Amino acid sequence: MIAMKLFVFGLVLVASLAEDGKQPPAEIITERTIVRDDGYDFEFKTSDGTSRKEEAGLITVGDRQGIAVKGSYSYLSPDGLEYIVSYTADDKGFKPQLRVASKSE
Repeated sequence: MIAMKLFVFGLVLVASLAEDGKQPPAEIITERTIVRDDGYDFEFKTSDGTSRKEEAGLITVGDRQGIAVKGSYSYLSPDGLEYIVSYTADDKGFKPQLRVASKSE
């Protein structure tokens, strides 16, 4: 559920950045998805500098099973900065970390 919310957030973010009319719509330049019995991996990069990478696997906590997710997404802002969000989501909660870098880094 958390992974789906993050995916939707990423899509909304990409769509809102493209709506300003100053940039052509972004195109997917690389995409990879692997679904396993015990989880999944996916990643993509777009022509506007947006990217996302995520991996997930089953975990057992006590007598319950769940899914643990870790990943990151990044995008270039209009002011030339790259925003990079890394995150984990598991039985201990959702833990994002933000890093901002200049384009030249």
